[in-house]
Amino acid sequence: MARYTGNHCPVCEQAFTDEDDIVVCPDCGTPYHRACWQKTGACMHQSEHAAGFEWQPEFGPEAEAAAHAAVCPNCGTHNQPGSARCAHCGVPLPSAQDQPAGQPEDSRPIYARGGESGGAYPPPTGPQRNAPRMETYGAAPDGHAYRREVGPDDAIDGIKARDWAAFVGRSPVYYLMHFFRMSETKQRVTFSFSAFFFGPAYLFYRKLWKEGIVTAVLMLFFTLISTLDLIAYYDADFFGTLPIGWLPYASTICYVGSWALRVLLGLFAVSWYQKRAKARIQNIYAHCPEGEARTDALLQAGGVSVPAVVIYFVVSLVFELALLYLSGPTFLGLMYDLGW
Repeated sequence: MARYTGNHCPVCEQAFTDEDDIVVCPDCGTPYHRACWQKTGACMHQSEHAAGFEWQPEFGPEAEAAAHAAVCPNCGTHNQPGSARCAHCGVPLPSAQDQPAGQPEDSRPIYARGGESGGAYPPPTGPQRNAPRMETYGAAPDGHAYRREVGPDDAIDGIKARDWAAFVGRSPVYYLMHFFRMSETKQRVTFSFSAFFFGPAYLFYRKLWKEGIVTAVLMLFFTLISTLDLIAYYDADFFGTLPIGWLPYASTICYVGSWALRVLLGLFAVSWYQKRAKARIQNIYAHCPEGEARTDALLQAGGVSVPAVVIYFVVSLVFELALLYLSGPTFLGLMYDLGW
């Protein structure tokens, strides 16, 4: 009866010893002291037999194999031995027969597995503090959906999540979730309310300089045409003999164009950011070996730029004030009378 030694009788809750007289339930395999079995007259798990309950050992080689099989290979959750699926993410669990004990590396969640050296991933410290553990969704081979955890050493579009996080700076989990989804589905559309409402300011904030300058120039041009049309409407003499019949049509086109540009930014700004960030990270990969130097380079090249946003709003304000000043005192007085 050595295989039961150290396990507990469900009736008296005493641990079995090598000298105990043990009987086993013929339906589920639960061991009992003979006296305890005679006392109860039936298995303590009789109501669970119809559901296929099987006793799982607490100690011994069989218990180690069952416990190892109960560790989810996807998220690392320790489940009840004998469970068919992980209670946390729903992925199918290996059986003790399919995967014997002695392979703890394979049973760890993907964020806890080592890289080429095989070592476990240490807790993030210092510049690695922004390396998140992120949950997203995938599908098991049997078709069931399950949660998949993406950890710091896992690759998203060929770049480690820790490096994405270091480069992104603020809100890394939000962007890594979208980057992972775009990498898996090849769908580039992701609506960003920040890009929609703040327009070029969002691009400057994320250091998308070229895209920010182009969209800022377009926005200022739209503002110029709309302001000129407004001046022509309230003070036609301002333009003298210049033809201005085209201004209302141009103003309407610019109004539609400004909203179309906002929608375009809302739909594709995150995709542009991911593409630009990937190119910059790959350039850093090519010039900096993995380690503190690479992390510092990522932090320096990435992140956000608040001064760029302030400069954009200041330039926009100065531009609009200059237009109002050039419009003359008549138009300014009219705007004051209208409460603008």
